[in-house]
Amino acid sequence: MKDNTDIGHHIINHFQLEEKEPKDPVLIGWLNESDSNRKIFERYGKIWSESGYYTEASAFDPGIAWEKINEINRKKEKSGRRLRSIYYTLSGTVASILVVCSLSLMGVFEKHSDVLVRMNAAYGNRSDITLPDGSLVKLNSGSDMIYSYDSKKNVREVSFQGEGFFDVVKSDIPFVVRIKDGPEVRVLGTTFNLQAYPEDQIIQTSLLEGSVELTYEDKKVAMKSGDMVAFDKETGELSLVSGVLSHTYGWMENKLYMEDMSLADVCKYLERWYNVRISLSEGIGESIHYNGVIQEETLSDVLKALSRLSNINYHEKGKNIRITSK
Repeated sequence: MKDNTDIGHHIINHFQLEEKEPKDPVLIGWLNESDSNRKIFERYGKIWSESGYYTEASAFDPGIAWEKINEINRKKEKSGRRLRSIYYTLSGTVASILVVCSLSLMGVFEKHSDVLVRMNAAYGNRSDITLPDGSLVKLNSGSDMIYSYDSKKNVREVSFQGEGFFDVVKSDIPFVVRIKDGPEVRVLGTTFNLQAYPEDQIIQTSLLEGSVELTYEDKKVAMKSGDMVAFDKETGELSLVSGVLSHTYGWMENKLYMEDMSLADVCKYLERWYNVRISLSEGIGESIHYNGVIQEETLSDVLKALSRLSNINYHEKGKNIRITSK
């Protein structure tokens, strides 16, 4: 098997030659070793095609890469869009268009104990990132994560708050997500959604495929594909919950599924998605509930729809919204 520290150069050469299919026998052999390798290759191909950044790995310049990232972000931030998708990758202490140029593959981790990636999605934005190990993370509005690898512990660690979709590359090296005041999420390779906003009482993990183990103090829950588990910060309890699994991933399609959702909870989502502040008159936040789907709407359209469905008025003033009873 080819040393993973050299694979990055073979991948870059493939993209520079603009080959439709790999012809390099070393690269072909590496791709045939596992589905995880193919997944890593495909993700870096996406980054390469979006960046338009063609350079030799030995000549990689973080400063130029950072400028290229900003250029990509500017192109992606189209005016009039409710939510902007920002795609970039961070590696170590600098930004890089291709992580394969520096700390690209899991084999490199064995020689680096100071791998750090930080990612933030402010209110009104969403962000995608491919981590140095090839794992994909999508962050919903108002989310923050720090990814690190420590060779002494031999573990991939994420400090997380907010909501995110994780597609973790399978490896013998554990992938652990730590949440303040919440359970530890431990995986080897899996796909799941995690909702853990610090202001919310409930933390929810929804497992699409693979397996996940949740641990809080002396409590453990082993999740299987299709499971949804809620953690209550007040009681410290972990429990299986019912619901439609696909609805938990709706935010990635700009959809909010409301299933007997209170007006107060709806407003939390709207504040995060549209980067606004919403105040409610006394008593209406928990007394009004909704069922339905919000999709690809402007804030004004959403407020109009909510007012038609219930006995409320709304008043907009810049980024401040006031909702009262009719």
